Amino acid sequence: MKIAGKLWILLLLCLVLCAGCGRKDAERQESEKTQTDGQKKQAGGTVQEKADADSRADNETITDAMKKTADLASFKAVTKGDLILGGKTLNGEFGMESTIQAVQGKDKDNLQMIMETRLSPGNAVSMAYYKDGWYYTDDGKRKNKQKKSQEEVLGIITDITDMVIDASDEIENISSEEDGTDKIYSYELPSYIAEDYIDKLMAEMGAEETILNQVSVEVESLKLVSAVNKEGILTSQEIFAAGKVKKAIVAVPVEAHITVDFQETEEQELTMELW
Repeated sequence: MKIAGKLWILLLLCLVLCAGCGRKDAERQESEKTQTDGQKKQAGGTVQEKADADSRADNETITDAMKKTADLASFKAVTKGDLILGGKTLNGEFGMESTIQAVQGKDKDNLQMIMETRLSPGNAVSMAYYKDGWYYTDDGKRKNKQKKSQEEVLGIITDITDMVIDASDEIENISSEEDGTDKIYSYELPSYIAEDYIDKLMAEMGAEETILNQVSVEVESLKLVSAVNKEGILTSQEIFAAGKVKKAIVAVPVEAHITVDFQETEEQELTMELW
């Protein structure tokens, strides 16, 4: 905006100076007008081109940072999510907290994972483990064991980053600022992407077993904030979504907020009790 403002001021000054030249030749006046109009168009195009180039560079920085984080040999991710319903009869707050530890090695050929998740209300706790191609789950009532690929399990860990990477070409209204050694990027994504994400978020929170069963979601906005360190690695991801939840003839305002903090670790082997 500062660059655009300076260019427009410069153009206005040129117009004023030209108008005060006292030229009486109509042909030269018309030539000057044509030249000025061309300068305006060129300057506007230059500013827009620079803004587009900056946005593309920021998009690439964000997606590259997410890919680097997913490729870390060992890392920890702490996630906190809240879903708030603001209706008169259909209301409440649903929460999710999870801590994930993952070790996959530099070659990403031997993934190990431990994930603890707490849901509220009710403070239900569940555990998940992954080792040697087997995915184990324990919700405190029953235990399960099934074969899963590393890609499937990593998708569980990096669902937000995968969503942004897949939709990177549609990032809108991006801006950035410095925060110590990190660079903070704020941006938006189209509403249909938000709808898919909130559906997934509610499923992860066990919404089908609550008053959120059989609801539809109409999303109005999806805003994200990504922090990237000087090594180009994602250190945190924050997402805000707002809209309405509909059930039968009732439409209820809803807000979703989720944060993920990533930390590189030095673990080479995870200790877990399996069955």
